[in-house]
Amino acid sequence: MKTINEYCEFLLLSDRLEDKLKYPPDDLIDLKGFNKKIPSLPARETKIQISDQKSKIPRLEHLHLNINRGIALHHFANHELMATEIFAWALLKFQNISDRSRQDLFSSLKEEQKHLRLYIERMKELGIEFGDRPLNGIFWKYISFMQTFEKFSAIMSLSFEGANLDYATIYQKTFSQFGDLKTAEIMETVFLDELKHVKRGLKVIQQRENTTISEWEYYRSLLDAPFTPRRAKGYFYIPDTRRKVGFTEDFILELAKYKDEFSNRKKEIIPEELKTWGIYTD
Repeated sequence: MKTINEYCEFLLLSDRLEDKLKYPPDDLIDLKGFNKKIPSLPARETKIQISDQKSKIPRLEHLHLNINRGIALHHFANHELMATEIFAWALLKFQNISDRSRQDLFSSLKEEQKHLRLYIERMKELGIEFGDRPLNGIFWKYISFMQTFEKFSAIMSLSFEGANLDYATIYQKTFSQFGDLKTAEIMETVFLDELKHVKRGLKVIQQRENTTISEWEYYRSLLDAPFTPRRAKGYFYIPDTRRKVGFTEDFILELAKYKDEFSNRKKEIIPEELKTWGIYTD
């Protein structure tokens, strides 16, 4: 394969996990003009098929056990596989965006692959193989809501990846609290990359044509029900992570205040060092 489009098509159409983890060649060119039908779902081999079955992530206070840490990482790895595929889908879908935006998408894809590899390798050490538990398709569920690059950026980068700024921080601190510094280091790597991904999405919002409306108002206009801003934060919201990205204080406050029926999850036992950094949002 010689082009980014060919690589992304290969990644989506191959059902093998090893192919989805295969880093792209360094010499791919970005030749625009993909005219084939884009899959609405990725091909997956049996063990990594998308399932309707639910798999609960262990509560924070139970992460002192190796197996529970492995299950938590399996949950995160599921998201990384979906994100890798979704960014490939976006590169095929959005042929006419700027060269810089396409390179941003491609960089995010490769970083998601890196995260997936890190999670899978650490899960094995903790006693669990990828695919041992059901894999949901939550990102793919909203593909019909991401039919423009702006909407894609609002949902994937600002919402799903935005929420992961909270989760990566929470779990990094929790793993560290239980003495698992190796897994904590992985979460820190993921967090630093997610900062870049969310910044890429924010850049799209900042480049809006109508600057008479705020970033928050424009972001809201890109979301179609039932998708809401509640997806853009964890059950414990850490505003300072959004400041590191570059959101306006207005956006950070509006997201903090936003509530809907999304979740009624029981409060976790949050590490003490985090309690002054954020707020419960459920």
